[in-house]
Amino acid sequence: MDNSLRIRQDQRLVQTLKMTPEMQLAIKILQLNSIELKSKIEEVLETNPIVEIDEKLSQSIEVPFEKKDLTASSEVVPASKDFKEQLRDDFGVDWQKYIQDTENSEYRVTPGSYSGDEETNYENFVSKRGNLRDHLNAQLPELGLNSTELKIGEYIIGLIDRNGYIRHSRESITEMLKIDSAVVNKVVNALQQMDPVGICAFDLRECLLLQAREENYDDIVITIIDKHLDEIAHNKLHIIAKETGYDIEDVSAAVEIIKQLNPKPGSTFASPNEEIYVVPDVFIEKIDGEYKVTLNEKGVPQLRINSIYLEAIKNKDKDKEDKTYEYVREKLEEARSFLKYIDKRKSTILSVTSAIVEVQRDFFEFGVRHLKPLTLVDVGAMAGVHESTVSRSTSGKYAQTPRGLLELKFFFSGGAKTLSGEDISTFSLKKRIEDLVKFESPEKPLSDSDIEKILKSEGISLARRTIAKYRTELNIPSSSARKKV
Repeated sequence: MDNSLRIRQDQRLVQTLKMTPEMQLAIKILQLNSIELKSKIEEVLETNPIVEIDEKLSQSIEVPFEKKDLTASSEVVPASKDFKEQLRDDFGVDWQKYIQDTENSEYRVTPGSYSGDEETNYENFVSKRGNLRDHLNAQLPELGLNSTELKIGEYIIGLIDRNGYIRHSRESITEMLKIDSAVVNKVVNALQQMDPVGICAFDLRECLLLQAREENYDDIVITIIDKHLDEIAHNKLHIIAKETGYDIEDVSAAVEIIKQLNPKPGSTFASPNEEIYVVPDVFIEKIDGEYKVTLNEKGVPQLRINSIYLEAIKNKDKDKEDKTYEYVREKLEEARSFLKYIDKRKSTILSVTSAIVEVQRDFFEFGVRHLKPLTLVDVGAMAGVHESTVSRSTSGKYAQTPRGLLELKFFFSGGAKTLSGEDISTFSLKKRIEDLVKFESPEKPLSDSDIEKILKSEGISLARRTIAKYRTELNIPSSSARKKV
């Protein structure tokens, strides 16, 4: 038997998905939000001489919203099942024919359809939170420390986590800096006087004590924070009353005060290098009883193909080799694809958002309890696109709606069915559970089984374990932990 290795050739037929450059460009542009799209356009303007800003179209976007023809420019793109997502066509270009077709009507991105006066300033939408470390460093010179102590202060501020705690012990800081512990204590005590109150603590107990002393609360509050935080966490107020000698009513009142203190004083600030910008990509408005969807293109340049380069290619003798001609031709093809997929992005986002509005109309009319279950597949079927396209066109994008600024992903959720067969979303269920707990009796809070019975009486069949899951996600403690003695 011959077991020697041999080399041989085999033929196999396999199917693989290959992403062409055109497909990659289309996906990339669709995923961009309005701020990212503006940056991408500016990048293309700098690198592709074929593309230029269409000043007339850009100026037309500045027309106040109330003066625009609403029937022409702000109409919802209807969500139709007849609409089919275009497949990739043959991107080979007959340049002479292409130029002939476009020289009388230059290829350009259509103008935006929304420019309300109230949207004139991006500060209406942009949110930028301050940095905790910068906020503390700005207060450092006001603490009356010497130059050495200021340097130590900067070092300790660098050890603070995003919640405002120093995650190293005083001893480890002393060891790391090789300095006297008294100096470390002096600097830490000074840092703990800064805003926000409770900052630079080493643990929760110290953080809450700093806040309680700043507010000059009674001794009972100070004592309970100092000795009985574990009992508060388990709602064992009778043990606190027994060990401290205070009346149960006084203990209960003190615990309510403690619960109002901030356990994470640094969490309202952004982490280092974190800046959050939220700008709506679409506007959803109710006009004449109907909800209209428009794109936010305020500040986004409107583009077209430069006619000078078109003319240069049109009159070029193709029989002569010319590197300049090849360069311009390459850039022209890039520009054509870029402008094409910007327009495609607009139509896709409008179609998808319009489908969402069609399904969630009751939410805009009556609030979150009327939010319906909705999936990517549902919207894709209505808009005539694949569910992955729906995901890309909604990811990271926001809508300015009559009910506030909402991420488009907000409208997608699972749900349950009522006993009558109607759909009800997860958001609606959580809101109902939250309302039931909010108005329950403090002496006899609702258990998960009680909530299950109430929902069933309202025609909503929901398992007790599901109720417990939703309650946990809402950060609502168990009934025993909510009970007031």
